[in-house]
Amino acid sequence: MPELPEVEAARRGIAEQLLGRVLVGYELTRPALVVPAPGLTLDALVGSRLECVERHGKYLFLSFEPAVLVIHLKLAGQLVARGSGIPGFAAGHPVPAYDAPLPHKSTHLRFDFDGDAHLYLTDIRHFARVWLLPHDDLPAFREGLHLGPDVLDPAFTVETLRQGLARRTVGRLKPTLLDQSLVAGLGNIYVDESLWQAKLHPERTAASLTDAEIERLYEGIHTTMELALPTGGARILNSKAQTEVGEFPFVHGREGLPCPRCGTAIIKIRVNNRGTYLCPQCQPAP
Repeated sequence: MPELPEVEAARRGIAEQLLGRVLVGYELTRPALVVPAPGLTLDALVGSRLECVERHGKYLFLSFEPAVLVIHLKLAGQLVARGSGIPGFAAGHPVPAYDAPLPHKSTHLRFDFDGDAHLYLTDIRHFARVWLLPHDDLPAFREGLHLGPDVLDPAFTVETLRQGLARRTVGRLKPTLLDQSLVAGLGNIYVDESLWQAKLHPERTAASLTDAEIERLYEGIHTTMELALPTGGARILNSKAQTEVGEFPFVHGREGLPCPRCGTAIIKIRVNNRGTYLCPQCQPAP
C-alpha cells in the first residue's frame, strides 16, 4: 500500500507541475472509482483551476473552485503525470512500471490540464477511491476520517505520541502504530523500519515502553521518514526490497539477509496477520 512517503511524492509532484493549471477534460473508465456527493459529477471541475493540493496521512486533497477531490490510493493505486508541458512524475504503487505506456489497462481515470499536462490514476487492484465533495462538506468528511496528527506535522511530538500510546495500553506496537487515529501516514513498511530504528519488537505492548523507549520510537519514525521521503518511498516489489543490503529499507522485504546493524539474519513473522520484518537480536522479543 502506498504510505506517507509515496503519497507525499504525489503531492509534491502535483504541487510543482499541475497547481494553477485549468482542468480541460477527463476520462473515467471505471465509474465505481469516484464517489460523488449528491448532485455533483466530475463535469463540475472542467474549466476550473487547481487551486490547492494538500495531504493528511495517506489522503490527498485537490481543491478546485467548484469542489474538492479526495484521493486515497489504497493497496495499489498509482499517480503518474505526463505531457509535453511538464517534466512528469510518478508516485504510489510500483506496478505498472513508472515508465510503462499509458493509459494502462488498469488506468481508470485521466485528468487533462491545459498546456498538455495529464494526470493518470492507475490501480491494478481496484481498491483506490476518489471522493468529489462540495467545499462546505470537507470539514465533516475530514472529521469522519478520525485521523491523528500527520507524521510530518509539527503537532506530532514526543508528547502527543506518549499520550496516544497511554490510551492504547493493551495492543501490540505494530497494530497500534498502524492505527491512523494515533498518527496518520504510517503503514506496514514504515512501521517495521521505525521499530527497527528504535530497537523495539513489534509485539511489545505500548504499556511496556519506558519514556526513553518512546523517545527512541519517535526518533525512529522521523529517521525513517527522512530516509524515505527523498526517494519517494522504499523500493519494494513483490515483498522484496530492491536495494542493496545496508541501504534503505533496512529490514522490510529482507527476510534471511543480514541486519545492517548487527549481522543477524532478518526474520519475518506475522503480527495481527501482517507480514512483519525484524532483527531478533536488535529487537528482542518480549
